[in-house]
Amino acid sequence: MAFDREAAQKLKFRERDVAPFFAGRKAEIAAFEGALETAQESAQAIFRIYQGPPGCGKTSLVEYLSRTTSDDVVFTQFSKSDDFDKESLAVAIEEALSANNTPFALAKDVTIFALSLFSKDKAAEIVKERTVRELPSSKQIVIHIDEAHAMSAAFDDFIETLHTKGVGWPCVVILTGLNHTKRRIVTIKGMSRLEEGATMNMGDLSHEECVESTMDMLEAISAQGNREQAARQVATLSFGWPRHLNRAQKALRDELLLQEVEGNLNCADFDQIKQKSDQSRRRYYDSRLNDPLLSRNKALSLHMIDALRAQGICPNVLEFGALCAHTIESYPQVGPFTISAKEGLDFAEAFVEKGVVVETDQGFGIAISSMGDWAHERCERGDSR
Repeated sequence: MAFDREAAQKLKFRERDVAPFFAGRKAEIAAFEGALETAQESAQAIFRIYQGPPGCGKTSLVEYLSRTTSDDVVFTQFSKSDDFDKESLAVAIEEALSANNTPFALAKDVTIFALSLFSKDKAAEIVKERTVRELPSSKQIVIHIDEAHAMSAAFDDFIETLHTKGVGWPCVVILTGLNHTKRRIVTIKGMSRLEEGATMNMGDLSHEECVESTMDMLEAISAQGNREQAARQVATLSFGWPRHLNRAQKALRDELLLQEVEGNLNCADFDQIKQKSDQSRRRYYDSRLNDPLLSRNKALSLHMIDALRAQGICPNVLEFGALCAHTIESYPQVGPFTISAKEGLDFAEAFVEKGVVVETDQGFGIAISSMGDWAHERCERGDSR
């Protein structure tokens, strides 16, 4: 079959951690499927926390679950920027269902409020068309809260209500965020009693999973030539991270669209593909330092990352703060900003909040090893501005 140029052009490669062709994450998928089964027998919402470094595929996982789960499961999404008050979505629906002991009665003001939160997803259409009263008991609701590690205290009542009351139908709550998401969630009343196995720590994909994803892409566009060899080269460029896999696959797709290549992998310039992938990866790592504190002196921030890379891990955030403070003291600062060693802990916490450094059972370390290598190379070259 000839190269399908139209299919290749239609492939969507968005920023973030979504690769168009999903692979792996069997344990995470199984945990979600188990939650759906448990939710059928529970009045409370069932929680699943998917936490991990930026770019590890949390968004990709939820999109895959939404795309492949039965139509009886209604997905809706919120993020840390949503402004919740005591009249949260869960409370609104719970009150609507129990008002006057007439289940599925939905008042006009509740409809408007729910719509303002649901936006344009499938659940909004159900509410908008006022067919909630027709919603069969077999329906299940999935509430996805993204960037849950950074959600404000305004979410707390919302989470507590989900945990204690649910929403009136079988409900699963998916919380995605950085490695300290669970630490944030258990501060909410009652959430310290999360069931064992509710939290999944996500990391990189295996080389073979990256190959599988790229092979699926090449098959979908009917690429010509040695697909497996090309897929393995792309997998290597990804370092196992879905976000980098996304960019490497895009670079390959763009190369195949060139008229002189026209879908023939044997004619593709893989040096060019590598160069584009590397540039994208470096830009992404640099963007992780776009924080008011970390960007004040990026060269200094890079030296802090390099110091942690050399040490390997810090057992706690205080020792990481001390390492940052030592780096400040030993670094010849230039420019208009004066940075005190007393700010070491502030730097440490900023690195964690930006996902550059993550908390694990062993302590605090660099989230992605290739980012540590990137920082080290820039410090060695003196190219750390």
